[in-house]
Amino acid sequence: MPEFRFRAAAALDLRRQQENTAATALAAAEAALRAAEARVTEAEASRQQAQAQQVQAERRGGDIGALTWHRNWVHRLAHEIELQQEACARRVERVRGAEVAWREARRKRLALERMRERALRRFTDEERRQEMKVIDELARLRFLMADDQPPSS
Repeated sequence: MPEFRFRAAAALDLRRQQENTAATALAAAEAALRAAEARVTEAEASRQQAQAQQVQAERRGGDIGALTWHRNWVHRLAHEIELQQEACARRVERVRGAEVAWREARRKRLALERMRERALRRFTDEERRQEMKVIDELARLRFLMADDQPPSS
């Protein structure tokens, strides 16, 4: 009996490669999201620190220029937080898109693997059926050969 050969093996290899590529893209998107979230956290911490310094400056008193500078600094940091949050939201969308692409690639790979498993099962079933035919034929020949021999006295 010939060896098992899956005709769509090249397609299965391609699907595996596509799934690996999609998984790599998903991992990169998730890493970028984590970095964006870290930047948001850092920006919020910077704003809180600046607000604390602004409160201290207002308590100490001083010239209006320094107070205005602190107020503008806090405002700029708040704007930076908004920008970082928008970037983070874009990263979330990229992660979702990458996850959809990975799931689709995985679904296609699994479909081909199921096809391969069914083909292999059919192949092994046919191989067993052929072996049983040979065994049955040998048993039939042995039975017939036993009938042809004269009885021993």
